[in-house]
Amino acid sequence: MDTASLIIRMISALAIILGLMAAIVFLLKKWGGVGTRTNKGYIQVVENRLILPKRHISLIKVAGTYFLIGSTEHGMNLIGTMDREEMESFHNMMEKSGKEELKIQ
Repeated sequence: MDTASLIIRMISALAIILGLMAAIVFLLKKWGGVGTRTNKGYIQVVENRLILPKRHISLIKVAGTYFLIGSTEHGMNLIGTMDREEMESFHNMMEKSGKEELKIQ
């Protein structure tokens, strides 16, 4: 075999593998496996922010109550909670101050 035919076979094999990988990712997204966010279920991550490397703060909604959680590589801590009315009040305050909008669900 000459070099050109080997290169063509290698490129063809690579194209087939990449095509299969793309098809798998597409099917997983379609069936709700990877990379999808749904509003179904009892727990909803409203917002997640990176504060420092390996340190995040998350706003999570469970049954109408919002939980503010801090997480590091060592664990998670509950910072505070808000009910729906408190969250709406916070949302209104942020809108008036010109900060980015936080969707209340």
